[in-house]
Amino acid sequence: MSKFSQYYSSIRAKEQELTGQFANGDCLISCRGCVSEVPIRLAAQLLIEGTHALASEAESSAFREAQTAARVRSVPAETLDEIRAQFSAVMRERGTHVAQ
Repeated sequence: MSKFSQYYSSIRAKEQELTGQFANGDCLISCRGCVSEVPIRLAAQLLIEGTHALASEAESSAFREAQTAARVRSVPAETLDEIRAQFSAVMRERGTHVAQ
């Protein structure tokens, strides 16, 4: 078996393994503390190449919470009070105090 055949067969094997773990078709991977959600095929390749690792439970939870918070902030405000509340929340996240 050639190097290329071994490489691609190991990617296919890893892809099958991940498909059993992540039924939705996406996988959370981590590289130097940065978490990304990628298709299983790409995750298998990155894991086999050794450049990334599967995200830990703590990393996965933090990623999901950040995604949920971003979705909540992206909902358009309809009133001036909602706009003020969103602005204050963003400034608090950045560590800036805003008088209300």
